[in-house]
Amino acid sequence: MTPVYMDALGSDFDRLHPNLAWRYSIDSTSGVALTCSGIYESVYVNSIVPGFVLRYFGKRAALPTRSSRMVPFTEGHYCYRDELGRESLAVLRDFEYSTGSTKLNSVKVHTGGGQVIDYFGDGPELLFPLELSTNTRGDLIMESGPIKWLGRSAKIGMGAFVDARMKYMEGWDDRNDRFRCDATVRSPLIGEVLHFRGWFSAADRACALRDIPDEAWTENLVEHDA
Repeated sequence: MTPVYMDALGSDFDRLHPNLAWRYSIDSTSGVALTCSGIYESVYVNSIVPGFVLRYFGKRAALPTRSSRMVPFTEGHYCYRDELGRESLAVLRDFEYSTGSTKLNSVKVHTGGGQVIDYFGDGPELLFPLELSTNTRGDLIMESGPIKWLGRSAKIGMGAFVDARMKYMEGWDDRNDRFRCDATVRSPLIGEVLHFRGWFSAADRACALRDIPDEAWTENLVEHDA
């Protein structure tokens, strides 16, 4: 199978910095997982987001729950083919707040062309249609169309997020010999909804299918074209 991002980027995959190309070259036949650890220097959640919305999506591993700085985090990448035969990349993040850990989990699948569908949360709860590209530095850039809510429980109070879109950038910091990342969700109604940005290091390790954590699979299999 072709890795999700390699499939979506096509020939542009060769423009990625070699360390990013290594990071996104694993697939369901590789027998490895990637483990990352680092610091989110800034985590921001707009205070306009209702508390019950944060609690709901936080419990469902779909959103960071609070603003903070210098938050340690870990991230795991796991690849498998789902029941529909789609090559899938699960990204499992843990924000280690001083008050406790918050998970942010997603599963990415390539749907054809340059688009990747990103399912966030345990349900999944949210869907981001992503367009992938690179720049002259070899960074990976992902920009989403409007967010779609797949669950029902938290739609009340979500009007401020109408047409919210995500942009994620990841690159290599030569000076400090580590990856850097910047994820931002913005809404035309309220501006910046949330962001998390910082740096991390990564390593691969042997990982058979039986070793992939249960949370790498969403509770429901969603066949959805954005």
